[in-house]
Amino acid sequence: MPAHEQAQLGKAIMDRMDELLDKDTIVRVRQKHTCNPSKQQIVEINRLKEKCNNLDEFCAEYSKFLTPGYVKKDEGILNVSFGLGKCVCGMFRKLEEYEPISKTWCECCNGHVIKTFSMICDKAVSSEIQETIASGGKDCIFKISI
Repeated sequence: MPAHEQAQLGKAIMDRMDELLDKDTIVRVRQKHTCNPSKQQIVEINRLKEKCNNLDEFCAEYSKFLTPGYVKKDEGILNVSFGLGKCVCGMFRKLEEYEPISKTWCECCNGHVIKTFSMICDKAVSSEIQETIASGGKDCIFKISI
């Protein structure tokens, strides 16, 4: 199926889910199918966990890995930006243009963020989507409670 048809199908599915299901159910379904951190991410996370003395140091160093994105720590909150200016989702990354999709589509990416930062923090974390490119934003930004 061509990429633009995949995007149209994804949008139709999310429109239907948003219409028929409550938000908690959508979040649960979308987060069940997240991408795992890449091998490169896991290697870098483990390297930085050994090198850094605390989460503040880790965030500063991991931000270099995420450049142009970032991780900023403020009390018990991490603000994470992908900073790429383009959606990284397999459904949209091959397209130059597409109609913005419901932010609930991006709960799978939010699940990836939760998985990654739970590994980083060695404990369960929660995350809230602040903005996503696929839903019409300028960046993908997540607010993680640790």
